Amino acid sequence: MLLWEYVMAKEIEGQTLREYGIRKKRIRQRKKLILSLLFLIVILAGGIFIWKLYNKSYSNYEIINTMSNEGIMAKGYVRFGYSFIKYTRDGAVAYDKDKKLLWNGSYDMKNPIADVCNSYAVVADKGNKSLYIFDRKGVVNNIETIYDIVNVKIANQGVVAVLMEADKDYYIYFYNKEGNEIIHMKNNVGNAGYPIDIALSQDGEKLVVSYMSVTKGKLSSSVAFYNFGEVGQNSTDGFVGGWDFDDIVVPKVTFLNNDRVCVFKENGIILYAMSELPVELYQEDFDQKIKSVLHNESYAGVVLDKDENNPRKLLLYNDAGKRVLESDLDFDYDKIYLAENEIIMHDNLTCQIMRIDGRVKFKNVFTSNIDVFYPANNLNKYYLVNDSEVSEVLLLE
Repeated sequence: MLLWEYVMAKEIEGQTLREYGIRKKRIRQRKKLILSLLFLIVILAGGIFIWKLYNKSYSNYEIINTMSNEGIMAKGYVRFGYSFIKYTRDGAVAYDKDKKLLWNGSYDMKNPIADVCNSYAVVADKGNKSLYIFDRKGVVNNIETIYDIVNVKIANQGVVAVLMEADKDYYIYFYNKEGNEIIHMKNNVGNAGYPIDIALSQDGEKLVVSYMSVTKGKLSSSVAFYNFGEVGQNSTDGFVGGWDFDDIVVPKVTFLNNDRVCVFKENGIILYAMSELPVELYQEDFDQKIKSVLHNESYAGVVLDKDENNPRKLLLYNDAGKRVLESDLDFDYDKIYLAENEIIMHDNLTCQIMRIDGRVKFKNVFTSNIDVFYPANNLNKYYLVNDSEVSEVLLLE
């Protein structure tokens, strides 16, 4: 072969190899593009499926399981995760999400009241001197107080704040779950007024108290904020801030979560941030009478009662004070409460579930009485509880 023929053959061979390499690279790029598109399609389809699953509307139901709840009539129920605690004068029972008995605690109380924070619960005998702390395994401790109990709150480590009364004076004692006193403070009625309600933060270090007083026939209220952590060490009784209100009662205060406080006045709502010191975030007063208040860790709301000029209305706010829902309510409920991202309301037989955006998820009439209607999961299962039975309800389209 001549030299020039050899050189041309090598050039052709080189071009062929380059073209093959280019084609191979293009094929790899196309494969990556196709796989990426398929991945995006799967993600999109999965997102649409999940969105539809969690945004379905239901019009029917099926009772898939029932167990007896007969015996001593309940004094009340409180949610305990995706289940509940039933408390009576003779004891309390807790169930897990499958309605299996978690524990059964016995006591003897005349007027039991209860509170729950995450995996701890407290049941106290209002007007007497006994309280019981429970966790998910059962009784943790029984504490005998030195004064009569007025109210009690529990934190997520089992710390309890107990409002007590003796000889027209009021005291607030903190106990750990072992029963040891941590803090106590005395409220002089002549100075602060009568404590109406208390709220305890999830970490057990912050307290909010609503007071009411009448001086020379004039009504006034105040809300006091206490921090028993490092911030309040140099303050008297941990007091770190307060607000006064003339001619207004403040019947309820609550921690939405560890750093957000909601104050429900008889004519309005106030939200505070309180990571350490209280800072007002939002306030709104209403012309209509407040019929109900509701709250959970993320939201606070009020139901304004109807009058001659306005319908009954539900207003809902997030924990930053932004109004996220305003909806007319034509359902004449007996009870209303928040559960995660749902608003549950019911009378004796009819239940309506509304989503946070105002869309109705479910409404139907049951054949058995409703004392409480709690979620059993975050989708379509609920507990219908009354004094006769506990029914597991599956919502159907």
